[in-house]
Amino acid sequence: MNSPDLGFLWLLAIPLLPYLVYLLQDVTFLSGLGYIVLLFISYHAIQQALGIFEIGDLDKRAVFITGCDTGFGNLLALKCMKRGMPVFAGCLTEKGAAALRDASASLPGKLETLIVNVASDESVAAAAKYLDKATKPYGGLHGVVNNAGIVGGAFFDDMLTIDNYREVVEVNTFGVIRVTKAVKHLVKKTRGRIVTVASICARIGIRGIGPYTVSKYAATAYCEVIRQELHHFGVSVHILEPGFFNTPLIDEKIVQAGIDKVWTNTPDAIKREYGERFFTQGREKATSSLAMFGSPKVHLVVDAYFHALTARFPHLRYQVGVDSKLLFVPMAYLPTGLRDALAHAIAKMLGEPVPECVKQQEAKIMSAKNQ
Repeated sequence: MNSPDLGFLWLLAIPLLPYLVYLLQDVTFLSGLGYIVLLFISYHAIQQALGIFEIGDLDKRAVFITGCDTGFGNLLALKCMKRGMPVFAGCLTEKGAAALRDASASLPGKLETLIVNVASDESVAAAAKYLDKATKPYGGLHGVVNNAGIVGGAFFDDMLTIDNYREVVEVNTFGVIRVTKAVKHLVKKTRGRIVTVASICARIGIRGIGPYTVSKYAATAYCEVIRQELHHFGVSVHILEPGFFNTPLIDEKIVQAGIDKVWTNTPDAIKREYGERFFTQGREKATSSLAMFGSPKVHLVVDAYFHALTARFPHLRYQVGVDSKLLFVPMAYLPTGLRDALAHAIAKMLGEPVPECVKQQEAKIMSAKNQ
């Protein structure tokens, strides 16, 4: 038996644990378990109650948001402006900046757009220099929102190159670090907030999106560190962990084009190892899975962003989406073997393809057994 298959032994614990409790009929144990559950429920109830309180003077609290051309960043900028907040919106293109200016023309909040490429030291430095002067009327920045991100090359690691990883990490990880370091001094002035979107991929590795997962794990680690370091300055650091949402980031055409590009550049030896069918079926499953898991309720992420910026008692981490709260985060707390077993079971249930060389090897084993 291969070692990964041993993980299925953990599945035995699911029916055995309740049965063990029933056999023991240990009142002390059961009451203790009840107290833990009650404490957990009470904690979340108090957290939700405190979460309704909001800070004041929003019209004097300037925020800098990256990735405002489309998606979450765009919607967050508009939401902040509806509440009268001054917004400095970092856009990658002038087209995106112009569209945002048009969409916000009638809103009470003040908008200034900046062309910012978070993957460029020079671009971020220029934006920071501009913000040094532009935020003086507000005493600095109340918040910086690291929203800009890309999926980049996606498929199995055997088909990916170092450049595929470097491209995504440059935006999703170093972009977060680059922007935060450039404007952190402005947030210190107001004892403000740093808000960064990570992903449920920073909780649990998901096959086929290695570069994105690596980048989000690293960005989360950076935020974990600076949250502790900036405590003395009164700066709070908040992490969003959304599941899959229907945004341009997971647009079907963009995802398929990325997979096609990766496969085109895959060495012939690897192509023979996996087979053409693995690519075509994997490409189809990737897009169908995103369509199945992707939620249209993008406002949930925007609301979480806004809460992190404006709540008097903001959460340090926000799990956003049903899949994040009920599937991926709980799975992250499972024993590794059990988690892998469930992941393999889900992959098999969804009909994910198997590499051609593995199928041939299994066929040879079955043929040898039958002889």
